[in-house]
Amino acid sequence: MSAPSVTADTAFRVAERVRAEAPWDVFAERSRRYEVHLQGRTVEMVRGPIELEGYALRVFRSRDGQTGTGSQSSTDLTDAGIATSLRQAETLSRFSRFPTKKVDLPRPGASLSPVEVRDPRLWDRPNEEILDYVHALLTAFEGRKGVGPSFGSVRATLSEATVANSEGLRASYAHTTVDFEVAVKSEGGPEGAPPGEYWVNDVTRRLEPRELPRRVEEWCQFAHDVRRAAPTPTGELPVVLPPDVMGQILPAVLGFRCTGEAQLRRIAPDLGTRWAPESVTIHDDGRVPWGTASSPVDDEGTPQRRRDLIVAGEVRSYLYDALHAGAFETESTGSALRGMVFGIYRDWRRFLHPPSSTSSTLEVAPGSGGSDAEIIEATGDGLWVQQLGWAVPDPISGAFGGELRIGYRIRNGKRAEPVRGGTVGGVVAAPPGTPSMLSSIAAIGSNPVLTEWVLAPTVLVRPLTVAGA
Repeated sequence: MSAPSVTADTAFRVAERVRAEAPWDVFAERSRRYEVHLQGRTVEMVRGPIELEGYALRVFRSRDGQTGTGSQSSTDLTDAGIATSLRQAETLSRFSRFPTKKVDLPRPGASLSPVEVRDPRLWDRPNEEILDYVHALLTAFEGRKGVGPSFGSVRATLSEATVANSEGLRASYAHTTVDFEVAVKSEGGPEGAPPGEYWVNDVTRRLEPRELPRRVEEWCQFAHDVRRAAPTPTGELPVVLPPDVMGQILPAVLGFRCTGEAQLRRIAPDLGTRWAPESVTIHDDGRVPWGTASSPVDDEGTPQRRRDLIVAGEVRSYLYDALHAGAFETESTGSALRGMVFGIYRDWRRFLHPPSSTSSTLEVAPGSGGSDAEIIEATGDGLWVQQLGWAVPDPISGAFGGELRIGYRIRNGKRAEPVRGGTVGGVVAAPPGTPSMLSSIAAIGSNPVLTEWVLAPTVLVRPLTVAGA
């Protein structure tokens, strides 16, 4: 169950010193963080490793036919510190009630498939790899006049996660996460337009310096296009959403509405509800290689697997952690994840966050729409959304809306002039007969791309609401 690179045993050490009745569990991480910060084309600061080791101890207690839960996080691994955490968790469990009579925690013995979530070169020589990556980034900007980075940062976290519980489970795995940010500014030129800036924010599992020349070329073009962009049109328009934008919209809504938590609140769709055309199938798969939320086990120690959420347009299943599975007398689907904040996964100091039932890597099945060029051709006249700022989907209502930072008009089946400003929005999912993004999907591309929490192709939605600047 453990990769050879895992040396941490934090949860195991805590579990050996827990003197409490079952059930209980411990989630722990030992992390090292390395950072490089840029000011323009200059390396402004290098720091690391910033080291952190901590755990969350959770207890479950029967209370009048329900379950009292208490959890306490700490970085104190002394006997006294663990005893204090246990005492505080027990106290909290007396003041909470969860509508489940029994909590079944995962047991040892399940076979696990290896999941690629650790960049071996980054793991073995983090400082050198990050500095080499930054050098490759700055090299890709050399020779470009009037455009370059105004600031940026690369932050890599190397973590060893461990899980233990009162059933005897002991699980561990190593993983890497890279937070990458750069602002590309375009200025100068005879047109006299104000400077344009294109922001890049990525969360990945590994460094890929060979991709930088191609990506920097695209970023510079987008920054130039921001300067010359026309106002965004207004109306109900066919809109093309590439994988990056799908990654901003889907997880917050599907990762809540299709869960035991939403079912408990009576806001989950009934199984069999048609949310989309038959061409739409969406899986949740915690084993997608290099997925930001992929892992061998979830944060309760249940093995990850592939789960059907929407099949041929119909809602097929819900995602459960141990608590919500107990409430509905079913089994955990391996969907307990820590670090979800407003629908965004943060893989740093996860032990400070309680687990919740949510999606891992959402996988939108490719369709017959072909390449991006073919999707654009099928659009006719509409809008390509290249970057949507702060889409901020509401998990409960499913509504989303974000600023169009840069996009392109589609005219006569061809990508035309850049546009920016205004908003693009709608509702991700809604009951049958109510307009929504999912129900309005008209074409799905054939080439899926992994972007943070979503593996998806480009999608044509006909229509979405566009409010021009």
